[in-house]
Amino acid sequence: MKSRITNPFITAGYISPEYFCDREDETKRIMDAVTSGRNLTLISIRRVGKTGLLKHIKYNLEHQKKPVTVIYMDLLPSSDANDLINTFSTALIRTRRDEKNFLEKILTLLGSLRPQLTYDSLTGQPTLELKVDSSSDIQTGLDTLLRYISKIRHELVIMFDEFQQIGRYPEKNTEQILRTIIQLYPQIPFIFSGSSKHMLENMFLPAGQPFYQSSELMYLGNLSEDSYSGFISTTFGRSGKTIEPEALSEIFKWTRVHTFYVQYVCSLLFESDARTITADLVHRTFYSVLMNFEPLFVSYRNLIPGHQFRLLQAIASENEVAQPTSGWFIKKYNLTSASSVATSIKALAEKEMIINNGSSWLVYDVFFSRWLEYNSRFSD
Repeated sequence: MKSRITNPFITAGYISPEYFCDREDETKRIMDAVTSGRNLTLISIRRVGKTGLLKHIKYNLEHQKKPVTVIYMDLLPSSDANDLINTFSTALIRTRRDEKNFLEKILTLLGSLRPQLTYDSLTGQPTLELKVDSSSDIQTGLDTLLRYISKIRHELVIMFDEFQQIGRYPEKNTEQILRTIIQLYPQIPFIFSGSSKHMLENMFLPAGQPFYQSSELMYLGNLSEDSYSGFISTTFGRSGKTIEPEALSEIFKWTRVHTFYVQYVCSLLFESDARTITADLVHRTFYSVLMNFEPLFVSYRNLIPGHQFRLLQAIASENEVAQPTSGWFIKKYNLTSASSVATSIKALAEKEMIINNGSSWLVYDVFFSRWLEYNSRFSD
């Protein structure tokens, strides 16, 4: 049965293949890796659709003729190894909660880590909290969990989303411990993913790192305009709406064909009463987006040093800049000096306010970039 929701342009989470656009080649590559028992690391910038792709893979694996059990973990909220084990154990019990006596077995196995079972007050989902005091506790907890799930008769896949987070843990040996344990279970394919290209490449490419050559790397880029055009037109069409080619072109240009921002704009357009989506309506929607997010963007201006904010506005005005320390750029936007700009570039990149796409610098958040560009027209 097909899913039915009010607005088909999803901006968070995953519903079903009906609301998922393309990624056929990427899906096949990941499914082939899983089938062959290979580990794979998926890398992309944020909001391109990485997590949606993982959830799509999870859905396909769980709904195929011979279902595969998928244990998915989002490590972004985690800050230390204790959080990692709690996230892992909670994902496991939510996946296997219907199995007879499962909770009792897990609580007994993890008894030395003083497990406490609680339930989320909003969702009612079980949560397992463990107490990790040492490296040996980390290893014991992870090994116990993997040893137990390796005995489950169903085929398994384990997904670590935002895997680069473990590189930020205060326990610097977490990578080594996790890699050592994972090597003991070659029958379980692991999918790692994350939004920090630099950190993930440093985990998987250098010869001296624990995860060296343990996983093939896959880079996820933007969807093609052709694929997205067909999806958007068809999705509007199912509800008796049409979108003009010029309107689609304006959406792609303004959002950089970045999945989250395309979906957000299209969700607002879908909510309008218009039966035909025109370029004029799209432009009015752009303005509405900027006004909706303005309080947040104004807070950025209050938190970021003035010289860094001026640099952000200059980059946004150009849309992208290959050489921000060049003389013409500094002169055009009345910046201070090349050394000052270089220092600001480093600081803004560390704050993830800007990103380098391989050839140029851009403001990371597309809506923030467009707000900066819009407001630069009225500045001195």
